[in-house]
Amino acid sequence: MATPKPRVKVPKSIEPGVPFTVKARITHPMHTGLRNDRDGNLIPRHIINNFVVRFNDEEVISANLEPAVSADPYFEFTMAVVEPGKLEFEWRDDDGAVYGLSKQLNLS
Repeated sequence: MATPKPRVKVPKSIEPGVPFTVKARITHPMHTGLRNDRDGNLIPRHIINNFVVRFNDEEVISANLEPAVSADPYFEFTMAVVEPGKLEFEWRDDDGAVYGLSKQLNLS
């Protein structure tokens, strides 16, 4: 399996207090643990089980994921800020791996 790759899209410039859209996706197979491979062997469960977004160290959104979530989980949400800062994204995997990405938000 290829290494999961997180991707995030936010506006380059943001107006204070005006809502904007954040899009986040990670490439990940999200194996449920219920399917077999070509040889009939059970493919072990391997999912992203938690997603958290923080702005300047304050939690903005958090989600616990279950095996029914499709491959390459995608999140889209709206938020507003009144100051510049760092938006940090964190995905946690069943195997303990943590994938992160951050974006600097600049006000116009």
